[in-house]
Amino acid sequence: MRLSEYTDYTLRVLMYCARNRQRLVTINELAEQHGLSKGHLMKVVNDLARQGLIETTRGRGGGLRLAQEPGAIRIGDVVRASETDFRLVECFDPGTNACTL
Repeated sequence: MRLSEYTDYTLRVLMYCARNRQRLVTINELAEQHGLSKGHLMKVVNDLARQGLIETTRGRGGGLRLAQEPGAIRIGDVVRASETDFRLVECFDPGTNACTL
């Protein structure tokens, strides 16, 4: 299964927040640590907040943190919510079905 960059960013944000539960994490920090675009990260963070997976605090001293215990977050649910075209195997795509099976 091939995941989109968006899902990759989503999982990175959640894992980084889980490792740093004792404090707020900033977009700048995430961008530097993972070499990611701040613009893309902001979209990911907004979506994660809308899903109730992270809490955000605006302004000076603000940042983000997990809204629930890491063990309560199901990776499968996160992937399904972040993937727009969720074909597990390329053979399931009727337009490009190149599988010989």
